[in-house]
Amino acid sequence: MLRRIALIFFVILPCVAFGAVEQSSEHAVVQVENFSSSQGEEIALQIVPKKGWYVHSAEPGDFGMPAKVVWNNGNVEVLNEEWSKGKDVEYQGLGLNVYEEKGLYTAMIKPKNYGKKLALELSFMACKNECFPEKINFEFLLEDVEKTNSPILQKKRNIFLGLPLEMLLFAFWGGLILNVMPCVFPVLFIKILGLMKVKNRRQSIRDAVLYLLGVVFCFLLMALALLFLKSRGQAIGWGFQLQSPVFLLVMIVVFFVLGLMFLDVISLNLPIRKMPAGSFFTGLLAVLVASPCTAPFMGAAIGWSLTAKISSVAVVCVFLALGLGYALPFFVAGFFPKLLMKIMPRPGKWMLWIKKFFAIPMFLTCLWLLWVLFGSGALNDLRWQKYDEEKIQELVENKEKFFVDFSAQWCITCLANEKAVLDTKKFFDLTDEKNIRIFKADWTDYNPDITNALAKFGRVSVPLYVFFDGEKFVVLPQIVTYEKLRQSFDGLSFR
Repeated sequence: MLRRIALIFFVILPCVAFGAVEQSSEHAVVQVENFSSSQGEEIALQIVPKKGWYVHSAEPGDFGMPAKVVWNNGNVEVLNEEWSKGKDVEYQGLGLNVYEEKGLYTAMIKPKNYGKKLALELSFMACKNECFPEKINFEFLLEDVEKTNSPILQKKRNIFLGLPLEMLLFAFWGGLILNVMPCVFPVLFIKILGLMKVKNRRQSIRDAVLYLLGVVFCFLLMALALLFLKSRGQAIGWGFQLQSPVFLLVMIVVFFVLGLMFLDVISLNLPIRKMPAGSFFTGLLAVLVASPCTAPFMGAAIGWSLTAKISSVAVVCVFLALGLGYALPFFVAGFFPKLLMKIMPRPGKWMLWIKKFFAIPMFLTCLWLLWVLFGSGALNDLRWQKYDEEKIQELVENKEKFFVDFSAQWCITCLANEKAVLDTKKFFDLTDEKNIRIFKADWTDYNPDITNALAKFGRVSVPLYVFFDGEKFVVLPQIVTYEKLRQSFDGLSFR
């Protein structure tokens, strides 16, 4: 899925020296084109069946010959490849998946010698009333040339300021999901409880707008800070602030004070609470307490924005979308207080009890941050091997199977995945059964090797889970499951 999304990342794409290479057979037209990305050379191959014909897809289903690309010389390393999904049809009671209009193959490649020709062979089955197997061979040379638009991928792009709208949606959904993370939800919920006491709708709308502005402003400050550090040659990403002992100490104090306030042990009657800017600074605080968390979709969006060759404005747009998603629940509640009253129970003593209850995650977060600050970073189980770039490269060259867990002690999602799946007997039995070596890339403290390894996959945050089978690899979802791991280990996730 991520590879399909990566295809639409660029508005302006550099073509190969020959432009697009096209060959026609009796039953289909095939076009191959190259364009550059931040990670290497991308190849796009398109099959367009002639009128009345169709082509069996890469996963044809119950029968049929799958469309397949084979690279025929040793001058290229294929880092990743994927076929588009075809259309499901039924033929004599059997399921079949086909390309009726077009099929698209994409691959990220790394040429060993740009001055030497590359060669690939496409094989496919074209059908109408009868079926014909076909093979088409391509040879081409990659050179640095003037940038042009890609006719193959033009229809697949939906771009705003050089940025795919899909990535903006990823950031927006990531920000929205961030609200239910354990260190964030109590703060948001208490804020909504406070909104229920406001009887003036104009005031609730004002508070909602100021809260949104505070959230967005803080996310924009983060974007500018990351861009500044990136311009100074530093490889950084979301969560880098938690690698700082000073920042961790500040966060421990903040969460401890919040816990005491939830218990009504202390009350900070600061003048700023009575000022119109109070909700604005609440938004700033909400982003601060969210900084230890990484939500699904969020890692892919931020990672891509900081590693792809896009403008600073586009990067800022990603963080803006993240902030809008994060601020949305309270913003909507402020604009529709009557709807909120219908959803929530009537105000009463339960509000005081639930407020006290939410002190628990605040204090637990303090303990967790103390553990991050003073933790040794030792492996939880001796079956995990410490990440080593040279060892990883050796395993790739020897075509061995291995799994890498990129994580950190300050990553709540990482800890949850480890507790539920990755540090269980069931997982260890599976890796033993499949003869898969497992590596832990601990990013709790800054490690340039791990930072660079994350960047190779277009990420600047954790968690990241990658399974390698020699030179082939698959990136697993941020919320990992045992079944998804088994599918990957069986090779079902490879394209």
